Amino acid sequence: MSTKASCPVYFTKLVLENIRSFSDRQELVLVDPQGFPASWTLIVGDNGVGKTTLLQCLARMRPVSASPPEEGVGDHAKPVEPELSREADNSVLDDLVRSPEDTRALLEAELSIGTPLNGPRCDRSGTVSTKFEMTRTNGRIVKADPDRSSTPDKPSAIRSPLVLAYGAGRHPKEIGASKAAATGPVQSLFMVEAALHDAEKLLIGLEFDRMKGHKGATERLDRLKCVLAEILPDFDRPEDIEIRGPIVSGTRPNESGVRIKTSYGTVSLDQLSLGYQTVFAWIIDIAWRMIEHFPDSENPLNEPAIVIVDEIDLHLHPRWQRDIRKHLVEHFPNVQFIATAHSPLMAQVSLDGNLVVVQNSDDHAVIRSDPVVVNDWRLDQVVTSDLFGLASARPPGVEKIFNRRQELVEQETLSKEEQMELDSLKRKIRSLPTATSHEDQAAMDIIRSAAKALQSNGRVP
Repeated sequence: MSTKASCPVYFTKLVLENIRSFSDRQELVLVDPQGFPASWTLIVGDNGVGKTTLLQCLARMRPVSASPPEEGVGDHAKPVEPELSREADNSVLDDLVRSPEDTRALLEAELSIGTPLNGPRCDRSGTVSTKFEMTRTNGRIVKADPDRSSTPDKPSAIRSPLVLAYGAGRHPKEIGASKAAATGPVQSLFMVEAALHDAEKLLIGLEFDRMKGHKGATERLDRLKCVLAEILPDFDRPEDIEIRGPIVSGTRPNESGVRIKTSYGTVSLDQLSLGYQTVFAWIIDIAWRMIEHFPDSENPLNEPAIVIVDEIDLHLHPRWQRDIRKHLVEHFPNVQFIATAHSPLMAQVSLDGNLVVVQNSDDHAVIRSDPVVVNDWRLDQVVTSDLFGLASARPPGVEKIFNRRQELVEQETLSKEEQMELDSLKRKIRSLPTATSHEDQAAMDIIRSAAKALQSNGRVP
């Protein structure tokens, strides 16, 4: 594969039919309101509804060069096929196909070529599609047909996009001194035991390249430290990440490895919380794979790629959840991010992006690629909308009070005891906090107390 930057290739649609929880034809739309490839797509939905399935299907449907070439295809046309077509294990295909025994299943992906994120098409723009049909008969996969295609305009423009995929079990792991990847670029999405790059060794390697005067090493290391300093909370400056050299026998612990300056002292990576370690390793994994893929680029992190992330809110404090999208899009401006989450906070910051809901409908799942949302929704409005479907944003005990009050109000007549109960419930409800912050609530309590005092003095009717 050429390592030179190519025309950007991004997903614009995924079609599924009889794939796991999805029955009739379903479409995952991955474009913005202007029809450009969406730079940020967040998929929300209940556990087990099929969110991870969508991500795995995207990873398997990325276009790769068809091999061997079709008979009669010239040098300029470059047919592609889905990466799934290279899967030799029929059990993988059987796992994708929905029950019952005899089923025809379909996967199809559409991708744009030469259309930058949120920008006009270039002169090599076009589209490409990958398609894979499977038929199961008597409990066995008897037919699996990839559909080879090429771009309709100037087929030579197509290159296999860089696709990186991360599962919910993503974690760093020691891999020795080599800079080789711990696993393939998408394996984390399919294997819980798959590991990310060793973040510490990669940073030490980049520092060594910088010291040896390798071209672009200083800029890449500085850029990566800047990304980490902005994404990880409580790191004020890139200089807070110190690289003290390789970890070798005989060196004192504080003289080697990577050290992080924090408000409670300078610590090693393994002394950080699991959340910090995971995000640290994940960001470095993305950056390093882009550096490896685009070694001739002056700015590898500015190159086009597709990053797929399951449960992107994993280990993230609410403050991180609010900021992670902004930082990722800023530091990887030409990367298409497609992620799942369970967090209302992540959904709230994605209201103006491409937000998708996957919901159960009887015995199958449906995709709503254009749910009704309001960009200015409060968090309580988000959780009680169709995005999450909670009946109320109140605690269960408080909700019980409101439900009981409603029952009493709707009764035609009340006994003396029921009237007393209703009056008591009304008093409890009036005492509940209603403001959106502690300061506002304190001010409101003062106003209520003053009004009550004036009323008791007869100065307020």
